[in-house]
Amino acid sequence: MYFFTYTCARALSKKAIAQMTAYEFAGMMILANVAAEPIVDKVVIKSVYGSGLLIFFMFLTSRLALFNKLTPIMEHTPLVLINKGKLEMKNLKYLGLSLNQFMGLLRQQGYDKIDKLDIVIMEPQGNISIFPKAENKPIELKDINIKPLKSDFSIPLIMDGKIIKTNLKHVNKTEEWLKTELVNQGIVDYKREIAMVEMDASSNIIVFRK
Repeated sequence: MYFFTYTCARALSKKAIAQMTAYEFAGMMILANVAAEPIVDKVVIKSVYGSGLLIFFMFLTSRLALFNKLTPIMEHTPLVLINKGKLEMKNLKYLGLSLNQFMGLLRQQGYDKIDKLDIVIMEPQGNISIFPKAENKPIELKDINIKPLKSDFSIPLIMDGKIIKTNLKHVNKTEEWLKTELVNQGIVDYKREIAMVEMDASSNIIVFRK
């Protein structure tokens, strides 16, 4: 029953709880109750049918929410909290959000003064989108004609002594190429000698030994 409930939960949503819509959260709560029924009445089949029906209704609801006319009914709509540098107190009260809490959300995004902001929107998922005034926007490298450095993002190719084939394919490399690179660094048995191997943006191999 545990694995069946786990599968149902994965089918319902891939979002974190804070990102769920109202109907998704309700579906997860009901699923928990339905899945617990066999513990009380020992009838597993009722729980299976109930979970299947719940998934169907959740799927149907999520599809209906895609229609613009039904979106305001099925989901929360964005609310403007600051408009052209002025607080929308009516919307703050509607959300039950105090000024102290709101200022805390702004500080988390790196803003401490309302008069620097043009528009602030509370998104349906509960996050806030902040658009500063034109004169307060961060300077980008292209604004001062500076060419950015190449990204230093690295991707793991071996973890716990196992080659990650999907990542190798993603960087257009083969296992033979990887093994040759390791031999060049004096590694004969990567399964026993290596904890992790990464490849940086310049295709350099970085080895972390055990």
